[in-house]
Amino acid sequence: LAQTLQFNLACPAFFAFSINSVMEIQVPPGASLTKEQRTEMAKGFEFLGLMAEGGRARKRKGLPLVVPKVEVPKLLRGCGRAPTAADLKELMTKVPNEGIQLEDFLSLYETAAEKPLLNEYQLFDALRTLDLTKTDTLEPKGLKEILHGFGDAVTFGEVDKILSGLPRDGLGRVKCKDIARKLMKGPSDIPHL
Repeated sequence: LAQTLQFNLACPAFFAFSINSVMEIQVPPGASLTKEQRTEMAKGFEFLGLMAEGGRARKRKGLPLVVPKVEVPKLLRGCGRAPTAADLKELMTKVPNEGIQLEDFLSLYETAAEKPLLNEYQLFDALRTLDLTKTDTLEPKGLKEILHGFGDAVTFGEVDKILSGLPRDGLGRVKCKDIARKLMKGPSDIPHL
């Protein structure tokens, strides 16, 4: 749940990701990336490749850019994938220790895209498991503490941004359904390619 929530929160309006923008690259199982998708993904790849140690020097010498292995999970998430820890571990075995070049990353992304993402109902169901009152609602303070304590910790301010604009009941709780819907929708400025 935490990884899925973190992915769904990982967008410009909610997270300050290292790449300039976050997008959702949709690839049907068994399909390949389109030319437009490859172009957009190359932009994020180039940004991280240039920021890597020696990246600018590689570009000046005409060498292909390399994204460090440690940055690959961030790039996968920035392009719209939220692999589980087990899936990520498996994917990372395909990444050389010295990093990955663009074409290899695109192939890795296509492999990652073979596993479907959670849908709104699955995310709603996961959020419901956090509701000890069995009212399908969550107390914002409790949600903040849960998200802040798992994996790539989410700041309290980021959770406030997620919950902003969502209606509260008389006890100040927010419906799990509303949270799931907002997370699945994401901010309006994410391009879906």
